[in-house]
Amino acid sequence: MSTDKLSTWESSWSKGETPWQLADTNEKLLNNMDELIGCTRNGETTVKTILVPLCGKTKDMLYLYNKGHSVAGCEWVETAATQFFTDNNITFNKSPLENVEGFLYQSEDGRLRIYQCDFLLLTTDVVDWKFDSVWDIQSLVSINPRDRKQYVRAVRSLLKDDFRYLLVTVEYEPFAHLGRPHSISYNAVKELFGSFSNIKFTAQLPASAPLKSTWKENCFSMISGVEDRVQYWQARWATGQSQWHSDQPHKYLVKYIDQLAVGSSKVRIFLPMCGKAGDLMYLYQAGHTVLGVEGVPFVVEQFFRENKIEHEKTKMEELNGWKYKSKDGRMTVFACDFFLMTPAILGAVDAVYDRGALTAITPQDRQSYIAVMKNLLSPEFRYILNAYEYDDTMFQGPPRNLPRDEVFNLFEKFAEVDILEESDDDASADAFNLEWMTKVVFILKPANQ
Repeated sequence: MSTDKLSTWESSWSKGETPWQLADTNEKLLNNMDELIGCTRNGETTVKTILVPLCGKTKDMLYLYNKGHSVAGCEWVETAATQFFTDNNITFNKSPLENVEGFLYQSEDGRLRIYQCDFLLLTTDVVDWKFDSVWDIQSLVSINPRDRKQYVRAVRSLLKDDFRYLLVTVEYEPFAHLGRPHSISYNAVKELFGSFSNIKFTAQLPASAPLKSTWKENCFSMISGVEDRVQYWQARWATGQSQWHSDQPHKYLVKYIDQLAVGSSKVRIFLPMCGKAGDLMYLYQAGHTVLGVEGVPFVVEQFFRENKIEHEKTKMEELNGWKYKSKDGRMTVFACDFFLMTPAILGAVDAVYDRGALTAITPQDRQSYIAVMKNLLSPEFRYILNAYEYDDTMFQGPPRNLPRDEVFNLFEKFAEVDILEESDDDASADAFNLEWMTKVVFILKPANQ
């Protein structure tokens, strides 16, 4: 039996104290339907079985049902289950559940159901569906934190091998609030779901009413599988370990912009693994067309929101990601894995400013990185590369050691490599407990020039 007492929830419903029940479909569901449902073909909806834990009488279930999906909610309070069907004028029947105390409410066609019981007791012995998708809007943060592992086990037992899971949680400073909703961190979500799902942190937004605006709502998109290369950086951003970020343009970009742009004020400049760096706005405000790729979607969302850039957001199925493009067309950032980028998507780029992308990836990915970049460069490109040299027996990065000899070897087939400057970086050496660290700034040009 759940450690949250049924009487607590019944009391809230009887008093009408249910501020979490929205009058309309949740905007986070509307904005993330493709994350929940997956790809569509020929404009036709792919019909799914969808689980909505702790559903209350949410309009979200009706919305999904009207889209053609089979939807099952689980709600402990009988009043909520009854009101859902009666408020929406849906004819239903009610029958006792087997193997658990409670009832099944379902529409005449059987595609819309509410299991009225303790969610933690929901199993395949009770439910005869396996679910393609889960829409979890703050359900995980509504239960007692000590029940979280059992909650996740219950959900996992009901999922198909190939599943999608859209999760919205709440996060606030420790002890800023007592009781529901309970704050949960990125790391805690990763610990709960990471053993069986690929977790993507898609957005962090100011909490919407009736929650406090100082809190954050975190949105996660999970699919079956294991962690990919992007997730390390998602974790760094999500847990505030993004010390490399600066709102100001990088000093070497400012110093060498003329060599990068070759005197032109309208160059297509590419920033790989760009985050939300001040470099983007610096180049944009200078009149250039700016192209970026960033693996962590919520960082791209923050960039456009924080800089108040009017933009369009487009799903890119071939990238398993998104394209964010300013209304004037001069700022485009792709939220996807860099290694999926192609010239057909990005177009040829005149210049590249690599603030730290090549030193961020693993050494075994460097050849693949160079192959992607070579395909993106225009015939007359300019490329500025920042790198570090140090004793990598003492520290493995990131930033990772990138010796100058390796830089020459990586680019030798298509680029002429020169060193713009090098200097001892004592501050970084101290930060990483190294005896020495050298910063090297390279400029690359076509090999035939």
